[in-house]
Amino acid sequence: MTKKFKFIHTADIHLGRPLSYGGNPDEELLDIFSQAEQKSLQRLVDKAITEKVDFIVISGDLYDREARSVSSSRFFLKLCQKLNNEGIYIYIISGNHDPAGRKKEPFELPENVHFFSSEEVEIKEFKKNNQVIARILGQSYRQKFESRSMYNFYTPQDKSVFNLALLHTALKADSRRYVPVTKSDLLSKEEIHYWALGHIHQYQEINKNNPVLAYSGTIQGRDINEKGNKGCLLIEVDQDMRITKNFIKLSPIVFKNIKIELSNKEELQNISHLKKHIFNRAEKLLNELINSNENEIVEGYIVRWLIKGRTEVNQYIKNNRSEVETSLLSELRSIFAKQRPFLWSHSIVLRTADKLPELDNLKGRNQLFKELENLMADLLKKPELEESLLDEWGAIWQGDSEAEDRENDRFFASKELKKEILAEAEKIIISELIEGGD
Repeated sequence: MTKKFKFIHTADIHLGRPLSYGGNPDEELLDIFSQAEQKSLQRLVDKAITEKVDFIVISGDLYDREARSVSSSRFFLKLCQKLNNEGIYIYIISGNHDPAGRKKEPFELPENVHFFSSEEVEIKEFKKNNQVIARILGQSYRQKFESRSMYNFYTPQDKSVFNLALLHTALKADSRRYVPVTKSDLLSKEEIHYWALGHIHQYQEINKNNPVLAYSGTIQGRDINEKGNKGCLLIEVDQDMRITKNFIKLSPIVFKNIKIELSNKEELQNISHLKKHIFNRAEKLLNELINSNENEIVEGYIVRWLIKGRTEVNQYIKNNRSEVETSLLSELRSIFAKQRPFLWSHSIVLRTADKLPELDNLKGRNQLFKELENLMADLLKKPELEESLLDEWGAIWQGDSEAEDRENDRFFASKELKKEILAEAEKIIISELIEGGD
């Protein structure tokens, strides 16, 4: 039997990386944006102190660049000193953004901070009242891309105490950049109780227990692809080494993608109606935040609007799409950016089209349309057809699902996106057939 203890698992903090917000917000909003990353890390440290955790683990990419920002490093130093005064330790591995660990630190860090070596796996024993209650294993990146199978050497002597392993990986067997390893590889390391993973910016539990495999995600989204509230994992381990996990939200700014479907909105007859409809949605979004338990955490939203559907309003949009988008975006920003909590519109995309006759009736009367519907469904249900579809779309759609791992000239075709594209393609084909006659 061991002693109880607590720790925080975090990763991908990316100190020194600015938010991507689009447009030209005023100075007050710019100040909020510039402080977001440090505020989220300050909140993490405050949480560690109030929860009286024993230590914090950072699973790579503490910094955004190998050459650390001096101001970011100074800020981190102050937080480390604050934690040192509370007797809280910090264990860090370097990731692909900040390889080489402590060697690149511009300031001397206090004794409560340990950067793991990039040359070999290290095992650090954490003691409480002179009793070893946990072993923390880790290895840093030596350079930007790391193809070594590090996990093979994560081998503690036994399971008599809690074994916690830090690894920065894409969790892909064929990865030549971010530590090749699979879920089954990590599960095979029976001595490890908890794998604290980094590199993926979204919180997710890959395996819930025996052992836990978890990504904490980043603590503050940096662009519109990192939507939702981010945070860290607070972990409690009891005397029998049973684990309790609690996700702690930390982000002062939350990115959102808001889709508004205009099909079947008969009341929308012109652009004035459309504008009112979008503004109502924005007001509802802020009111929901004000009345939620996230109100004390989230200062505002950065939103990308996707307005889609077949609608009467398209007759005023189709020949002036860019102008209408610019006008709506400007008005959204002027109204909602000054509110608190704020809503800053990153961008607006109008993906509208002319109305079609009722599709269900068309499909009921025309066997060709019904067969077209079945074909579209099969393209998503049958793997071989789905693969052929992507081949037809070309290499541009062969991008990695993770934005950070994706090449600049590639896109990722998610299941949802493929469904949207095929649904719109079906409507276009039917429209062309109707206009072309039987």
